[in-house]
Amino acid sequence: MKYTTRILCLGLCLLLLLPTLFSCQNEGLKSAPLREGALRLAEHGKSDYRVVIGKDASEDTKKMAEEFVRYFEQICGAKLSIVTDETKPQDKEFIIGKTSRAADGELPYDELGQEGYAYADVNASIVMSGNTDRAVAYSVYAFLEERLGVLYLSADYEYIPKRNALDVMGDLENQSVPGFWYRDMGHIGHNDSEWMVKMRLNSRQSLGSENHRKNPFVGGGEGYADWFVHTIGKLAEMPKNDDGTHFNTQPCLTDENVYQTVLKNVRAWLEQYPDATIVSISQNDGTQESSMCACDNCKKIYNNYGNVQSALWIWFVGLIATELADEYPDVHFETLSYNFTTMPPKGLSIPENIIVRCVPAFCCLNHSLLDETCHDAHGNSSQKKSDLFRKTLVEWSALANNIFIWDYATLFHNYWAPFLNLDALRQNMNYYADNGVQGVYMQGADTNAPFGELYAYLTAKLLWNPQMNEREFQKLTREFMENFYGKGTSKPLMEYINVFSESISDQHFHLYGRLFEDYCTLPVCENEQGTILDTTLIKKMRDCFDRAEALVTDDTLNAHLKKAKVQVLYYELCALFKLEEKYENAIIDLDYRRALGEELYNCAKAGGFTNIGEGSGGKLPENPNFDYPPSGWHNKTTMNG
Repeated sequence: MKYTTRILCLGLCLLLLLPTLFSCQNEGLKSAPLREGALRLAEHGKSDYRVVIGKDASEDTKKMAEEFVRYFEQICGAKLSIVTDETKPQDKEFIIGKTSRAADGELPYDELGQEGYAYADVNASIVMSGNTDRAVAYSVYAFLEERLGVLYLSADYEYIPKRNALDVMGDLENQSVPGFWYRDMGHIGHNDSEWMVKMRLNSRQSLGSENHRKNPFVGGGEGYADWFVHTIGKLAEMPKNDDGTHFNTQPCLTDENVYQTVLKNVRAWLEQYPDATIVSISQNDGTQESSMCACDNCKKIYNNYGNVQSALWIWFVGLIATELADEYPDVHFETLSYNFTTMPPKGLSIPENIIVRCVPAFCCLNHSLLDETCHDAHGNSSQKKSDLFRKTLVEWSALANNIFIWDYATLFHNYWAPFLNLDALRQNMNYYADNGVQGVYMQGADTNAPFGELYAYLTAKLLWNPQMNEREFQKLTREFMENFYGKGTSKPLMEYINVFSESISDQHFHLYGRLFEDYCTLPVCENEQGTILDTTLIKKMRDCFDRAEALVTDDTLNAHLKKAKVQVLYYELCALFKLEEKYENAIIDLDYRRALGEELYNCAKAGGFTNIGEGSGGKLPENPNFDYPPSGWHNKTTMNG
């Protein structure tokens, strides 16, 4: 009987408490206060909005509508429906791409060109669009990033915020057009088709290469027929050298057979790759001017237009470009201003459909092109000075309608070295935009740079907005660090960049710079026993990363930090080997050096690095020999063997 009484009492208590429980539940579901002028897009996993696309929308626009729905649900939990503009309009809609909705007519399509995008709120609806499928994709990803807080930090890591109440401020009008119409790079992620579109990179590179063809996530982009640089050997059907390359060999450009062969093959490429927008007709790689033909006819062209080898190439490519202009009105023909073709010709007209790609191959990488103190680290060749590159760029810009750049953001022999010229990167992009450059390819270390994701992210942002000022750039850098490496890490990591950059501020080096001959000064000091490594700088570098790692508990973010730390380990290990090489009385703890080599190797493997330096000779071996510096890890003998 007592159990029945207890149950009755308990039931009575629950009945008395029900109003309070319902009150608490409703209190938890109360709407968050809405700021004046804000639009509420979703709350508690529900939204009054839907997505609208045109009834004849392309597959790419449909894909972007689905992308928007996917991200929106991840942010706030609300699943949006997708309808066509055949449905009756409602007050709250996300309108993606061109539709018959009245709100769609509010966007400034005439000002956007092929790749510019726009989004805006019209009453309570939000329109995202552009003139092409690719521009529509840019508008969707930009709205998600700029208004909803999504960050596309790398090809395999994004930051997606979580919001119970998802609001945006009204007056959303935003339109953006690219600073360069060709945007490409060789940093990590550059081949990921989705990330490329999210970051508004538009190069499809070499359409004829399985490894270098960039298949678009959405249509559009700038693709090279077959191959995108050093093509004359293939086009002219030249015999190869013993090493299987055309290095330092060039054809006779005044030979009618060469002209007809190249013309035939250019046509074949364009027929094979009908969506190509650019054909490269460019010199074989190599630096020797003597590799150019010196027959009487070639000498005549050379002498008539400024006594420079570029005259022959512009003259020859001009013949091809003029011949094919009517047949392929939307195709450009590209050649190089590189090494012995750096200097522009005199008195030679350049057709409008030619692109001249200028290459600052031996300019100082530690400072911007505007730095007057820079010089070549390996001699006094005038071709290798930043000031001369500036001069030739201005001259080329006055001659040609279309100027592209092939620039560098790596050290070919030292992919893992601390490479921290971020502000020079920004200043150079500013300079290119100011001087009429219309396309940039920034060559990096692909997957092999410790700060590779940071460089890729910042480079992509600069390629779209090359006029970015220092304050905006610093904010972007800190934002990346806080989200890719962990909250609070931007302070020690920016300190690391500043500490190391200051230590090499007076150094001048180019892409082939050697670590302790050109790039860094070997830090040493003497004691009674001999010469030892001065670890003052190394301790500061390590301390910055230690403080960053102490702030992060997330395994993925810690892995990002450990990958970035490879540059510190590499610097110290190479310094120890250079110390032994340079000083007979060097004091080195061999056990410590071996352990450091093993730590570096394991971090590099965990970070996905495949190469220590450029080419097959720089590949990371499976069984490294830690008796040698990283460049010699492939050796099988001992140091004394």
